[in-house]
Amino acid sequence: MSKQNSDTLLAAELADHFIEVILSTKPELLVSGIGGVADLHHIQHGAKALAHFRLTLIQELSQQPMPDMNSH
Repeated sequence: MSKQNSDTLLAAELADHFIEVILSTKPELLVSGIGGVADLHHIQHGAKALAHFRLTLIQELSQQPMPDMNSH
């Protein structure tokens, strides 16, 4: 696996962890108004926004220096 692919996978794991922490502590920051809303369009928009946030987070994290996981 190339270093770039490895960094992207690590960035995805970090992004998922950050999103999990946010959703478990302050979900309204990522999915405001979804709870109890019957409007499918609103829910779809929220899901797309969350997916876009995740992709952007992965892209930004993958540009940061990552620890070499093979050295441990």
